[in-house]
Amino acid sequence: MSDLAQGRYCIGDGSFSFAAAHRLVTLPDAENKAARPHGHTFTVEVQLADTELRAPGFVADYAELAPVGEYLKRELDHRDLNDLFTFDTTTDALAHHITAWFLANMPPERGRQLQAVDVGLGAATGARQHVDDESFTFEAAHHLEGLPDGHKCGWHHGHSYRVDLRLDPQTHPGRRARLHALLAEYLDRHLDHRDLNAVLPFQPTSELLAEHLYAWTLSQANAQETAAVQAVRVWESPRRWAEFTQDERSGR
Repeated sequence: MSDLAQGRYCIGDGSFSFAAAHRLVTLPDAENKAARPHGHTFTVEVQLADTELRAPGFVADYAELAPVGEYLKRELDHRDLNDLFTFDTTTDALAHHITAWFLANMPPERGRQLQAVDVGLGAATGARQHVDDESFTFEAAHHLEGLPDGHKCGWHHGHSYRVDLRLDPQTHPGRRARLHALLAEYLDRHLDHRDLNAVLPFQPTSELLAEHLYAWTLSQANAQETAAVQAVRVWESPRRWAEFTQDERSGR
């Protein structure tokens, strides 16, 4: 869809959670509050990455990750984690456990795409922001073609989108301000309160939107500004996002 060198698409689904009790037993400080029986709402985000998209423009359909939520609700929700596991149930250890479950139980293609599982504490309250991101919002409608009958994304619907433009932390404030103004104007004039299918020449999935906005930003930037652009992330909901980057720019 663009003349960019091969890039990298990543999606994140942080819509999973479970409520559970536990206590940590290997803490060096016996007086640490986490050593006492207590509980949390644990949040789980699954990240997948690929260098190619499959029809209609997905890394994967978010619906394909539903078994993760089903597993968490069936096995971990409203349970005492110390009764279930022999390891100390830190967030890192739980992420490792869920990763192992994913690789063993999800289709091999999804396993190859798995980039990370993040486990957090506390009810999710909104889209998380990278410290160096410039953020924008726009309101738009769309639909996706080529999906199975009855798939909700095939229906005409809308999102309150958020766009995160990631720049090199060392970017000069003047260059940062100019890129911010350019992208803000583009979103306002061309995408906000529009039907994306009517104004964009591609399937408006979040993955392709992220690539489009990344490429557009580069097309407007001068040489020094181009070097500062690292990634664009598009949030279609407070817990689901897609990102496009080129590895040599992101430093990954």
